[in-house]
Amino acid sequence: MLIQKSMKPNGYWTYERCRDEALKYSTKKEFSEKSGGATAAARRNGWMNDISQHMRPIGSKFFRCVYVYEFIEDNCAYIGLTYDIAKRHTDRNSRINDQVTKHIKETSYIPIRKQLTDYIDVKIAADLEGKYVEEYSAKTGGIGGSTLYWNKEKCIEFAKTCKTRMDFYRNKGAYSSSRKNNWMTEIQNILPDSNYNVYYTKELCIEKANLCSTRCEFKRLYIHEFSAAYKNGWLDDICTHMVSGRIKWTKENCYKVSQCCTKRFEFRKKYKGAYGVSLKNNWLNEFFIKK
Repeated sequence: MLIQKSMKPNGYWTYERCRDEALKYSTKKEFSEKSGGATAAARRNGWMNDISQHMRPIGSKFFRCVYVYEFIEDNCAYIGLTYDIAKRHTDRNSRINDQVTKHIKETSYIPIRKQLTDYIDVKIAADLEGKYVEEYSAKTGGIGGSTLYWNKEKCIEFAKTCKTRMDFYRNKGAYSSSRKNNWMTEIQNILPDSNYNVYYTKELCIEKANLCSTRCEFKRLYIHEFSAAYKNGWLDDICTHMVSGRIKWTKENCYKVSQCCTKRFEFRKKYKGAYGVSLKNNWLNEFFIKK
């Protein structure tokens, strides 16, 4: 059923009514969107500046401000542009993939938010954003327009505190930035080699290798275990069940990978191609006699 919105009679929007209506809203944009009649009357009579003093200023498509989130504990920062810094903060908290939100969850650090400029022409704001990026890069361990990352000095400093290589890899910020900027070769030399070998034991490498049907897959899915196996000369020993080159699902190859699985449904889930060929050729009963 269509409900017609009631119209206010001429002269309804007095100064007092416009003022009381305006107090319901925190921005002029919200006031305009939700109470067009009061907004029009306030502008027509020159009351807007007076009744909107409690409202916070915001920008628009053409006017933005530059802001920063500063993480004091680990010396990281995030720089960005927005037309409404309060709304941006609220939206950010509700988005699990937001870079600032992810960094908070990873570190448990609470950043300080600062508005660095007023709402100004978006082109000028973009230029200033770049200048603030350079400024913060010089004094912090991380900076971001769309992401947070660590600089080389900070990554090296952190690497020196790690007891194992895994400690470094678990820090997504340091590890990702080091890989992206090709610093890993230098940082690998800093990380404790002996503890790395202790963590990536042959047993662990065998466990991961058994989940793969080719060395290429092993390297792609478990690069650290593959690297440890290669470095220690275990590859030939732990990859005997794997098929080489482009996989051709012969009975022999299907049998090899089936023996990495304890149940048929596991075989079907991990090796769909091999399972399909085995099912078609009635090999499953032979492969899983006791499984």
